[in-house]
Amino acid sequence: MPAEEVGIPPHRRIEQNPLHVYAYDLVDGRYELAADSAEELIVAKPFDIRLRVRDITP
Repeated sequence: MPAEEVGIPPHRRIEQNPLHVYAYDLVDGRYELAADSAEELIVAKPFDIRLRVRDITP
């Protein structure tokens, strides 16, 4: 079941090749891109997050 169907408000997607992080917010039943980065992801929902992408890689 897709995340939007169960109402998961913030959704993050991590691509590994090449490394990139996408952040989505659920707005009116559809996901909207809130942020994307290959270097540093900064979002405010559901709380303030500042994440250096290289810190989550092996």
